[in-house]
Amino acid sequence: MLDCHQTIVIYENVRHITSQMLDAAQHRDWEQMAALEEQCSAQVETIKAADALETLTGELRDKKVQLIRDILENDRAIRDITDPWLQELSTLITNLGTQRKLEMSYNHSFF
Repeated sequence: MLDCHQTIVIYENVRHITSQMLDAAQHRDWEQMAALEEQCSAQVETIKAADALETLTGELRDKKVQLIRDILENDRAIRDITDPWLQELSTLITNLGTQRKLEMSYNHSFF
């Protein structure tokens, strides 16, 4: 079981990791982004277990709220970068699939 201060440290870790994820997304370093996402998920699982058992009050609660806001801001900024890129990738994949179908139809019509 985590104490109040350990819980805050984990939230700080998540904020730091999401900040690194944002940097990786800005540089389109998708391998680094994926590695960081795994680290973040592990920290979030620890938070879920700790939050179910503990209630923070006063300054620690305020600190937790600010950390969550920071994490959500990083997440939004990451999504602002990745969503258009994923749409471009989806379009590219669709276009390649269409191109292959056309090539196969074209090649079969002459043989």
